Amino acid sequence: MRLTRTAIVAFTILVCARSGHAGTLRLSAYDRTGKAMTSGELFEFIAPQALKGKAAAATSALYVMDTKGEPVAGRPWWVAGSSAPSISWSGTGRVKLSLPWPVAEDGFSTVTLDKNGEGYSDGESVLLNEDIARTQFRLFKASLKERRTEWLPPYKASPAASKLHAKAEDEIAAALAASSKPDRAQAFDKALTSISLGWAKMLFEHGEQIAQDRKLGTALRWGLTLDESLSDRLADYSKILKQLDRSGVTWVRLVFKGNPDDFLYATPRSFTAYDHFVEDLVSRKIQIVGSVLDSSLWPKTLTPQALRQRTKNLVLHYKKSIRSWEIASEPNGTCLGGCKTPLPEETVARAIQESYEEVHSADPHLETIATLYWWEGTAGDDIHPTLTWINRPAARTILKNVDVIALSIYPEDNPLGLAFEPVFRAVAERFPSKRVMLGGFGYGSGEKLQGFWWLNPEDIDGARKDLLILYTGAACAMPRSLGGGFFWDSLTHLIGPSREAAETLKVYRKTMHFLRH
Repeated sequence: MRLTRTAIVAFTILVCARSGHAGTLRLSAYDRTGKAMTSGELFEFIAPQALKGKAAAATSALYVMDTKGEPVAGRPWWVAGSSAPSISWSGTGRVKLSLPWPVAEDGFSTVTLDKNGEGYSDGESVLLNEDIARTQFRLFKASLKERRTEWLPPYKASPAASKLHAKAEDEIAAALAASSKPDRAQAFDKALTSISLGWAKMLFEHGEQIAQDRKLGTALRWGLTLDESLSDRLADYSKILKQLDRSGVTWVRLVFKGNPDDFLYATPRSFTAYDHFVEDLVSRKIQIVGSVLDSSLWPKTLTPQALRQRTKNLVLHYKKSIRSWEIASEPNGTCLGGCKTPLPEETVARAIQESYEEVHSADPHLETIATLYWWEGTAGDDIHPTLTWINRPAARTILKNVDVIALSIYPEDNPLGLAFEPVFRAVAERFPSKRVMLGGFGYGSGEKLQGFWWLNPEDIDGARKDLLILYTGAACAMPRSLGGGFFWDSLTHLIGPSREAAETLKVYRKTMHFLRH
């Protein structure tokens, strides 16, 4: 699901310094015109659209990790009253940082700064424009080298991609030769755009090459999400099936509605809305991921026993038709059971474990999936960021037995961009025995952008189409990936009644055809 929230918790600059901190970094950053930014201007520069003009309440979305990438306990904070932007953090040792950053001509990314892998220590000064570009360039070059020499099939760059890669090299060299800070900042910003475009081109091209590999390509999943609003459109479900046929999908993520009158699916009438549709999907050789309970549908009164019984009834009824079950939908989100009063973490973990046991009991060969919500600095607390949360006891309970880890990605709320590959790599490294894939994703649900822009703040539809193309291809080129990409708002933005939906479906269909043939 797409979390319905302003989603990014606002912060206020602290009036007094905290005690016992381990380090402080002095930051400098320059805008596109070469002007040094004050703290307030920097907040504006990295803030989502809805918080523009509200510098005192702008989110920092700043995240601090140790040099191995493990989150440092506690949030960093901006130092009040400093003459230039400064941050402090608690803990010991050297650190690296991540934060949202707008890449010119491309869009917001979550970017990392790590001083060539060494990390930063107390008292250092950082030119953000430079350190961001240099870190992304090093990570990009490492990926490019590995894909050419260690992956099967090895990556073969197109002339267009090779030109972008060479351009990034030249621009980094030019930036390193610049002497003044404003000139360096602008030169590194220019290089960062080429790095971002070149990295995206590489991931899409390598995804295409993997998709067309005779062995690897057959394991990839090409899917859309049919959310619970499907039950309101079953009168024209034949049209929906026709559009699915035209799209070229091989998988569908089917969200079973909350069904307040029969939450447990204990009576035959509760299956009426889905039975014929499932049969038609199977007859078309479209495989199904059954979503036991999407994160948007968790009632505040849910008990582990209730989720177990709901799972049992759904799985036993569709055991022959649905061989893959999503038992955990965004368990590291903050709205399971309600955004104001979410269910306790222990209750969520127990409920999902009960659900897993019921699936496994019905048939140990059924596949189970846990879909994690991607956010780090944009999370509203210190517990739920993805790479922090997976180290918690509740997460180990949920994730230890599932077969597939998926990521749910909504870059309007939580930018990804240049972090796409590093994030998937981090998840794959933490779960070496499991497959990974792109789960639900989307961009912008309304007509006006509220979050972080991509391509153009005024063109949500164009950004959505671009990300639909990019993510569908790039997901195929992640470590141990099944591909995936179950676009969340499919029933609105792809197979809806509007002209825009028809155009977006055409873009998706052409992307699928291009990647697979």
